[in-house]
Amino acid sequence: MRSRYKWILGITGGLAFGIGLGLAFFDWNWLRGPLTSLAHQKTGREIAIGGIAGEWALKPRFSFDAVHVGNPAWAGKGDVLVAERIEVVIDLPALLRGKLILPELTVQKPKLGLLREAADKANWLLDDSTDSTETGGDSVQIGRLRIRDGEVRFRDTVLGLNVQGKIASGLSGSSIDDLRFQGRGDWQKQPFAIQLTGGSLLSLREATAPYPLAVDFSAGDSKARIRGHVGDPLRFEGLDLELQMQGPNLALLSELTGIPLPLTPAYDLKAQVGRKGAIWTLRNLSGTMGRSDIAGNLQIDIGRPRLFIEADLRSKRLDYRDMGALIGVGPQAPVAPPAIAQNPAPAAGQQSQLTQRTAPIRVLPDAPLMVEEIRQVDAKVKFQADQVVAPNAPLDGVKLTLDLQDGVLSLAPLALDIAGGRTVARITIDARKDRVRSDYDIALIGFQLERFLDAAGMAGRGEGKLHGRIKLVGWGDSLRKSLASADGEIKLTMHRGKLSNLAMELVGLDVAQALGFAIAGDKTTPINCMVGDIAVAKGVATPKLFLLDTDDSTLTMEGNIDLASESLGLRMLAHPKDTSLLSLRAPITIGGHFSKPSIGVEGAPLAARAAGAVLLGVIFTPLASLLAFIEPGLQGDSDCATLLQQQKR
Repeated sequence: MRSRYKWILGITGGLAFGIGLGLAFFDWNWLRGPLTSLAHQKTGREIAIGGIAGEWALKPRFSFDAVHVGNPAWAGKGDVLVAERIEVVIDLPALLRGKLILPELTVQKPKLGLLREAADKANWLLDDSTDSTETGGDSVQIGRLRIRDGEVRFRDTVLGLNVQGKIASGLSGSSIDDLRFQGRGDWQKQPFAIQLTGGSLLSLREATAPYPLAVDFSAGDSKARIRGHVGDPLRFEGLDLELQMQGPNLALLSELTGIPLPLTPAYDLKAQVGRKGAIWTLRNLSGTMGRSDIAGNLQIDIGRPRLFIEADLRSKRLDYRDMGALIGVGPQAPVAPPAIAQNPAPAAGQQSQLTQRTAPIRVLPDAPLMVEEIRQVDAKVKFQADQVVAPNAPLDGVKLTLDLQDGVLSLAPLALDIAGGRTVARITIDARKDRVRSDYDIALIGFQLERFLDAAGMAGRGEGKLHGRIKLVGWGDSLRKSLASADGEIKLTMHRGKLSNLAMELVGLDVAQALGFAIAGDKTTPINCMVGDIAVAKGVATPKLFLLDTDDSTLTMEGNIDLASESLGLRMLAHPKDTSLLSLRAPITIGGHFSKPSIGVEGAPLAARAAGAVLLGVIFTPLASLLAFIEPGLQGDSDCATLLQQQKR
């Protein structure tokens, strides 16, 4: 028996000595071939290892030098990862239980070349079985991950994004191995800079808790700041992020985001960002654009064949100047008040012959419509402004619904509270063809004349309610071009009202009464009716009928307004109903341009009357010269009821 035990002890000792001797002289590089072959078989990628070193322990540490992990075949030549060294600690007891646990993983000087060509096609993703959610992230458990002096090149053809920079984690030596990235690149060919701080890279895989994220982004003068958490970092879902944005113009971000954003003044906005599948949301949007505030919610659906934007926005205080960039009105001098001409103004039809030394300031908006973007995007936007700040303009509120579908943009309705009344418009812009067509149908309801006079500095000079209808069709990719080519009609009516005698007389209706009221005090003259029937053809508006009827006189208008050149060529003629001493029968002219109109008195008729007065004074008596300024009045009032009824047809 003793002999048998000796043999057993001898064999056991020999084996132990042999194993110990083998372990002592074991070369870990012998595993390079089997390991790289197994990795290639599992991933389909070329994998190379320069050298392997290890130790024998229950939780051994291994190091792999000069590691190269190649791209998948579809990504072409190159590596997704090149690392100077990778060190890993393996929990052998757990491995024997079927679990791969790595208490530590350190990557020295990695160079990552990341590429994404579709939502589910990226060179860092393995096959479906390897990256399946069925594993719950438990196939590999990493205790701590450190990245030292890393470099990243990332190209995303879906977003048009290229970025490169430095990456590191665990720099502080604390138990929280936060990720830091700083880089530069271009997004949709627009340069930008980015600085990102995130949680541990391990949580990207484990997804057991929301992933903390902080991003600072700048592109030119546009800046964005993101703070919050991401529930599923790999799919970028379950977002709870606060976004802050500042910049000179939202339109500058259109090429970056691929979303057609409007021209705006300087903005400062914040919102809560969320995502559910293909739908991104900006909740509780608030901030300022120029001098105006804005709030609401916005939703972007990127999962449809055409990008779809839906928004519900509101402004408590909208400054009209902040709408200038949106519709094409630049920072220019305000429209000047009408100048009283010292020389005879040109008659109707002669305004185009007016020669000016300097080009007049244009008034009609000229912002080009983003035709290509409109053809690629669908949208539904609601907007309401409770208060509108518009000095010298009686504008109170704005409400609109915008619908964009298959290249046709519709504002229906667009409601403006103006001068105590309301404008309700239906505007359709068809951008499906190269020649953009715009249809305007605008109803003017109950405008208070006194509000317009107040805004013009003539408070208390009149009252009445104006109604009207504008129906036009124009062509062109801006409002200016559209109106310059427009055809259609404009109808205006006012039944009953009042107008200051002094206000009427001071524009030349009856100088004698104007002088009298200047002494005895101003009074108001009842307005029986006002009727305007204006034809618009190829951008030229011509009054077919314009009549303002009062108890004392009737005012008519002729001439035209050229919307293309923004020039005025109008003549007003006053026809008194009674014999009026010193009534001037010379037409009043309105000329100049929209930005600088001028009012004058046509000189020829006045000169003829003055010559007649001199002749009468010579032949008869000085008193007889007054007869030259006396004109028989029109007989009876104009038929306002008939005229008003005609305008309703």
